[in-house]
Amino acid sequence: MRIVKTGWRAALPLVLVAAGLTSSGLPARAAVGVPAADGTYRFVAKLTIGQPGAAGSTACTGALVAPQWVVTAKSCFGPSGVASGPPPRPTTVTAGRASLSSSTGAVVAVDRLVPHPGRNVVLARLVNPVNDVTPIRLAAAEPRYGQVLRVAGFGRTATEWVPDRMHTAQFTVGQWADQTATVFDIKGRDPVKASICKGDAGGPAFRELDTGPELVAINGTSWQAGCIGETETRQGAVEIRVDDLADWVRGSIVDFPLNDGSLYREPAGTISVIAGGAPIWFDSVAEISSTGYNPAWADVPNGTFGLLPRVPRNGTLVSGPQHGIYVVAGGARIWFNSPQEIVDTGYGGVPPTLVPTRYLDNFPTVPRDGTVVSGPNHGIYVFVGGAMVWFNSPQEIVDTGYGGVTPAMLPTRYLDSIGGVPRDGTMVSNPQGDVYLIVGGAKKHFRTWDEIVESGYVDAPLTVLPARYLDGLPNASSD
Repeated sequence: MRIVKTGWRAALPLVLVAAGLTSSGLPARAAVGVPAADGTYRFVAKLTIGQPGAAGSTACTGALVAPQWVVTAKSCFGPSGVASGPPPRPTTVTAGRASLSSSTGAVVAVDRLVPHPGRNVVLARLVNPVNDVTPIRLAAAEPRYGQVLRVAGFGRTATEWVPDRMHTAQFTVGQWADQTATVFDIKGRDPVKASICKGDAGGPAFRELDTGPELVAINGTSWQAGCIGETETRQGAVEIRVDDLADWVRGSIVDFPLNDGSLYREPAGTISVIAGGAPIWFDSVAEISSTGYNPAWADVPNGTFGLLPRVPRNGTLVSGPQHGIYVVAGGARIWFNSPQEIVDTGYGGVPPTLVPTRYLDNFPTVPRDGTVVSGPNHGIYVFVGGAMVWFNSPQEIVDTGYGGVTPAMLPTRYLDSIGGVPRDGTMVSNPQGDVYLIVGGAKKHFRTWDEIVESGYVDAPLTVLPARYLDGLPNASSD
């Protein structure tokens, strides 16, 4: 199977989540959705741009990504986009409430806009932080065909022009081929006729995970089928990716450096040490002392840690009480068995960052799929399904999509212990887009993306491997 993107693009530009309420007096195509319960999805924000009711005023939806910052669509501020600086019209953000008439959360003015240079995305800074609402984190993985996202917003419904309550619905990601694309299609899932309406533009599309919601995209354009005042019958919408904008968001919001090995505290009380750019939290002042630090720290704004990477960057050395020294690779810790091994691997003279014992005890020991590694007297490999696959040339690295990626240097001893056959159930692809499942050291070909969805692998990691390697694997039985 070669995955080919299909779908539509010529949708209506929005000032626009989705789904409203049905009514027996409306046709069956009417937008359908669920009113959000009080206390849910508090990071969803309504933007009021201009004086309500006045000519040129608009309403949009956004998402709180830091206590003092909301992400939304640039087009909310006018068809020609927006410049960096104060908003062109007075703008307020209401966050932390499902019902606009309630008194929870806050209503805060916007004093600055930071537009993305190449995407219909803008960050809006609030004059005061909203500290009692937990911001949503940006997703760490791209969207994929068949995945389920929830969309939420304050736009029109099937029966209301200006609803008081947020509405929400689940949508399914449409056909997806180019992982560097900036937009993707979605279609109503639950309810199936859910629609994205005016007032929902810039609203969040997010994954609901056990670890909390993750922001994947914001609303871009929609056919608006079933929305009050609309006659269009075509379903679906186009979302604008933000999962790949973490560096831009951090660079726009965090305007001071956080140093590895230094302690920082948010006003809410969380104290963390920075290791490889990631915050590692302490569960008590006693743990700070037992890890080897003086209980002294610098203060940072609420929400700072949520903007930082979740795990230390590749090549970070860490250590802790009752532990040796490790190097981080793909979110895993790889142990050094001697000082000489550290030197041989190229980390001689690099001091490790001290982290809590509790944290090290729960660290994985195998890098995540897609991690590129190397080591003394070794070539370059990519991890996949607990195994390593070798690249036989620099061109093969480029063709597979890892060009420019600096490999994490690991000890020879560790590399020699890793096998070359991914575990059963590992999803892989070649550079041409053919997708396979590893079964008993063989490859089973998926003919369509629908087959992947039906088999239950829609959310599984998908690692691109050299065509040479996959061509050399036998084909799995179709039984």
